[in-house]
Amino acid sequence: MRGISKTTGYLLSGIFLLSWVLVPGKSWAQVSDKFLNEAKTLAKLEDDFFKKRLSSDLKGAYNYQHPVYKEKISIEEFLYFEGRLVSDYREKTNAHISGGMTPSLEHIKKNSTKRDVLGFPRPYHYKWFINPFINVQRYSLERISISEDGQYAMVEITLKGRERLNPALVRGDISFDMARPHIDYWEKVDGKWVITVLVEHSSISGGMKTLYFIPNNNDAWEKKEYVHIDPASLLAEPDPERHALNGKH
Repeated sequence: MRGISKTTGYLLSGIFLLSWVLVPGKSWAQVSDKFLNEAKTLAKLEDDFFKKRLSSDLKGAYNYQHPVYKEKISIEEFLYFEGRLVSDYREKTNAHISGGMTPSLEHIKKNSTKRDVLGFPRPYHYKWFINPFINVQRYSLERISISEDGQYAMVEITLKGRERLNPALVRGDISFDMARPHIDYWEKVDGKWVITVLVEHSSISGGMKTLYFIPNNNDAWEKKEYVHIDPASLLAEPDPERHALNGKH
């Protein structure tokens, strides 16, 4: 009886692990081949995309943008606003972090180099948040969700680092650990994963307005069915015997 219980326990554990990645009506072979491989690809792309933003490699981050986005937003604009702007920012001035009047495209192209308060050139700093006192240092991968048609994906991560209270509002240098959820939206275009075209969205929390970005066709994204894959499942490998059985039946 003990042997049977232990075997049953192993089987249940295996079924529990597969439940994270299996889709009703699809075999493990189908899921592993299509979704696990795509999830592994997306995990690598997300890691590289994160590192480019963390190191403020804005040209590298721009290369991940959607072709439609690149048609509307030049590399000079992307550099000028340090990576934080949407394709329709001229219609919605709050969609970027500069504040004030939106400069002309001619001005942007002539002044894409960032300068400090003394007028000297300074390095670019990718804008993760509007709040300049948040310092992102690393991330953890939480979940990858891929649409059943394999064309859309959401990579959920947690941004981690340090947050500092505005020294102009408080006495002393007060900082603390920061962890904030973040989603990168990916879309497959001509067989290549790119960041989908985004639009501004906002929410009110604690009396404060928070700006964040969502897909421009968000309704279509919400209607799709997704396969959800957690980081542990990325280590799973297809079972050849199970593949053979599924292939025969």
